[in-house]
Amino acid sequence: MSLKLLIPVFYLLSLSIGCSQYPLSGHIDMSQSEMKPMLYLIDPISFGALGSTYEGKVIDSASIDDKGNFSFDKMPSFETAKMYILTIQNPKEKYPTKLENDQIDKSNYIPFLYRKGENVTIHTTADHLLKDAVITGTTNQNEDIMHLIKNRVQLQKEFLNFEVEVNESNLLEHEKALYNYQKALMASVANSSDVAIHALALRWVSPNGDYERIPELVKETCEKLKQSDPNHPWTVQICKKSATLPLAHGDILPDYPLPMMNGDTVSLHQLLGAKLTLIDLWASWCAPCRHENKSTLVPLWDEFHTDGFQIIAYALDSSEKGWKNAIYKDGANRWPHASHLNGDDSPFFKTLKISTIPANYLIDKNGVILAKNLHGDELRNWVSDYMKK
Repeated sequence: MSLKLLIPVFYLLSLSIGCSQYPLSGHIDMSQSEMKPMLYLIDPISFGALGSTYEGKVIDSASIDDKGNFSFDKMPSFETAKMYILTIQNPKEKYPTKLENDQIDKSNYIPFLYRKGENVTIHTTADHLLKDAVITGTTNQNEDIMHLIKNRVQLQKEFLNFEVEVNESNLLEHEKALYNYQKALMASVANSSDVAIHALALRWVSPNGDYERIPELVKETCEKLKQSDPNHPWTVQICKKSATLPLAHGDILPDYPLPMMNGDTVSLHQLLGAKLTLIDLWASWCAPCRHENKSTLVPLWDEFHTDGFQIIAYALDSSEKGWKNAIYKDGANRWPHASHLNGDDSPFFKTLKISTIPANYLIDKNGVILAKNLHGDELRNWVSDYMKK
């Protein structure tokens, strides 16, 4: 080995030995970055606070020196691996717990696992803290976090187009892409038994904590974690969250007394079709709902109603005149309609634990939910395949 080669090898070895004396250390490339040269160590405290802006607790901080190196000389002592968050902030930001979540390219924090007596090393760039993160050390579960980060980057590119503004014309298309991303991200951690990894993936599928459209992902996570670590606080919190969410596949839609357009009150199950029923949750002021009435629901009704297909519509309206005008204008008077005419303050929506439209449930003759929130071609194809069985 030449002397020229020996010197850099010895330097790297000494750097590695030097860093290993600290439980948490590493290097942040600050070149061309305007970020403040300071890192904050955050304890997320709970599942809900994991990856959530302003909710974590700052437990320590460390300066980034002029070479980009940092170190924390002590960490909390836990015998099992616990998740922490390392974050960097813009100099204008007053709060060290501000976390950027919308796009992974702009995320300013790194989650990692640490166990007493071990060490973790993090290398990344200041302006792409999460995307460029390389987490090494003796806490092996960090390999799963690295895998999850890479999957998140790839799946966002595959499913989500942040350059396109979401509006009424592409709302349903965007929602479908988002759902496919969320489902794929949760599937990417299916082989892990670690509560922290599942919790992190579940927070990343909905950083704002809104799981109304994906209750099945939360419920599936709850059931999986109850098998692997039922007493972990985050398992308990996730399962508690799942109990507050809307119905999912396999649940039975409640036999709710519906206030019908003709003034009668009829139990929902009395209106079910002989084979399949679509519960359509809409409003006269909802442009995607109105489009779906005309382009999808009317043709489905005309083709399959005589074979046992039913549609039951419930509107989130407050104006009786506007509601009825929309029904007749769209040709939706073919099927039964109900509404409390209370606008957003809908008793039926509260029973279903939902607040977002357009929404729908496909249920069998016994009220069992077979599918939900299908629209356009996907809805047409699903109903057609089911009715032709």
